[in-house]
Amino acid sequence: MKEWITAAEAARMLSISIASVRNWAKAGRLRGVRSGRTLVFDRAEVEALKEALDSGRAARLRSRRNKTAADGAFVPAGYVRTKAYERLARQAAEIAADRLDPRLALLELALKLLIGRGHLEAPPEAGEAGLAERFLEGRLDAGGFAPLLRELCGIGGAGETGAAAGAERIGTADAADGRDAADTASAADERDAAGTASAADGPARASEGRPADARARGLPPLDADARRRLRELARLSVPYVEGDDLLGLVHLSLARLRLRKATGAYYTPSAIVESLVDEALAAWPEDAGPPRVIDPCCGSGNILIRVCLALKRRLMDRGLAAREADRLLRERGALTGFDIDGTAVLLARLNLALLAEPDGRGGLPPEFPILRRDALRDAASQPAGSPESGPYDLVIGNPPWGFRFPPEESELIKRRFRTAAVFGAESFGLFIEAGLAMLRDGGVLAYVLPESLLTVDRHAEARRLIAEQTEMLGITLAGSPFAGVSSQAVTLTLRKRPPGHGHAVAVRDGRAGGRAEPIAQRRFRANPGFAFNVRATSAEHAILERMRTAPGVWHLKDRCDFALGIVTGDNRAHVREFPDGRVPEGWEPVLRGADVSAYRVRHTGRYILFTPERFQQTAPEPLYRAPEKLIYRFICADLVFAWDDRQLLTLNSANIIIPRAPGYRMKYVLAALNSRPVRFYHTRAHGSVKVLRRHIEALPLPACPPEEQERIAALADELIACEDPAGRLELYEAIDRRVLALYGFDADEQRLVAARIGPPAAPRPRP
Repeated sequence: MKEWITAAEAARMLSISIASVRNWAKAGRLRGVRSGRTLVFDRAEVEALKEALDSGRAARLRSRRNKTAADGAFVPAGYVRTKAYERLARQAAEIAADRLDPRLALLELALKLLIGRGHLEAPPEAGEAGLAERFLEGRLDAGGFAPLLRELCGIGGAGETGAAAGAERIGTADAADGRDAADTASAADERDAAGTASAADGPARASEGRPADARARGLPPLDADARRRLRELARLSVPYVEGDDLLGLVHLSLARLRLRKATGAYYTPSAIVESLVDEALAAWPEDAGPPRVIDPCCGSGNILIRVCLALKRRLMDRGLAAREADRLLRERGALTGFDIDGTAVLLARLNLALLAEPDGRGGLPPEFPILRRDALRDAASQPAGSPESGPYDLVIGNPPWGFRFPPEESELIKRRFRTAAVFGAESFGLFIEAGLAMLRDGGVLAYVLPESLLTVDRHAEARRLIAEQTEMLGITLAGSPFAGVSSQAVTLTLRKRPPGHGHAVAVRDGRAGGRAEPIAQRRFRANPGFAFNVRATSAEHAILERMRTAPGVWHLKDRCDFALGIVTGDNRAHVREFPDGRVPEGWEPVLRGADVSAYRVRHTGRYILFTPERFQQTAPEPLYRAPEKLIYRFICADLVFAWDDRQLLTLNSANIIIPRAPGYRMKYVLAALNSRPVRFYHTRAHGSVKVLRRHIEALPLPACPPEEQERIAALADELIACEDPAGRLELYEAIDRRVLALYGFDADEQRLVAARIGPPAAPRPRP
């Protein structure tokens, strides 16, 4: 009997989106069956397709799998300030080469750092054997750090290390990634291929003063290859650099990219950490004593390290000695960290222990409560009516973005979190809500977040929560700080108390190093979707409001057809060039986004054989073949719309709209969309590098009488036909003046728009 599964389950198995599952079903690559209104699939068929994808036999489909299926190791640039540490991480990754258990590499480096910091004495030379090798064989005394190091290897028992001990730290079945409590290494799922055993095989407690006996407690035996690699690591010089997280850097470098993406976990560059900590602590009075701080997704402690050092400096500035300042922070339990990655939790404990002043006896300092614990599950399990104030003064961190929750957890989350009620669970939105619940009234939250929070529709409820219930202290635009990841980031600092009417948010562009621009927070509460349009100054925002409320203003929503360009699934196979000019029968021109300029397109020599059944996704053919249509660049921070009356095909970087607004000519709509005021509105209100359908539908287009439309359309016709750059610019300016007048802008407003938005880029020359 066949076992039927949903599209969501098929998507998880194949590492693609649900939309791609449906598209593959439409294209006949998966056979779906309707069960009522639900599309279901044969599990055996999906498993066979997955095997073909993994083996490379289905290369064309494999290229369209989600980026979450990508794998590999990398050394994240910028995670630490010390370039020597980046080189060390590369060397460690090359030496381990997916053949050495990552825990052994981390053990060797941890011992070197403990000796470099002065917590442990350097042992006498013992031939070629490194520190980890001797520790595992009971020939190296690690003093009070021994239990923690054994836990790092998966060979220590829970509860051996005092303040941070207990089942919560190791994690019961609580971990959101569903791992067994004993699996303390985030890369455990990957180790079987290298012939190593998981810590989940049953670690037992190792007694003080006895050999670690790794073979009996889950680590593989140290065969000749493992010893050789460990000894190579042992020859590396590893200095201790205060404030830099070498252990976390190596952990990230050895961890599988697939695991990082599945959990939404990415590193936080040191420059962002320093800025975030400075902004957060600036909101806490220096004379108020150390705050209680938590990082609810602390990883290996990169942010907590900087917080600890900053608080320690504050105490020392008030006259305390370094040892006394450190003792005070630890006695008060000033720092707390949660994470679901057991290895990262152990590294965070080691990192914070390294910061302590050495006692000269190898003793482990009192530990901060750094626990293997799921902050979101804790928040979701709170009963209705729980106290709204938590125990912390500062919640700080870089919460995961895009974590993929199992369906059963998603339903629980939608019931518990208001930020997930409409569009479903987005992990960073949940962490905003959970973080605010952890704070006492008046406490501060400081997070690194994706810039999409500022304007994207699905995050509107998170913005509403922030705008209505917190005093927004600062937003810093951080650009793309993550090496190898294109996502734009911001840092956001909030105080947990309702905002006053005149409260202003300090907005900075961290990339330009400019001064803060104050923006009234009430603006965000009044914006559609509570958009945080931080790129618009107060004067610019006033123009946006004027455009929204202009008499007779109208929108394209429900007044046009949209069509996505063709998603071939493999452009190399389906899109070709014919330099000799001999184009085979049936092949026809196809446009990319780069072929689209304001008012017109240029075919640059690419052709396609239109066979929709072979492509991953197409729009209905009549939309491509419409007698007249507008084509626009999809990946672009600006609006660029072109006229097409030749029924040209487009790839998915060039999408299509066909306006059907009664009383409005299509060429007038084309002119309005390319005009400075509408482009100004888009860049200041939406601030996206993609031109989304919802953006186009929300543009406030000015009312225009028929005779003025005729004049503007005639100018557009001239511009489309004009080849002279100076003539094109003159025509563009003539159209622009007419569109500006339709909005009723005064001279100052017109000058401001013109100063912010230049004329469109010149079109490509004809090939």
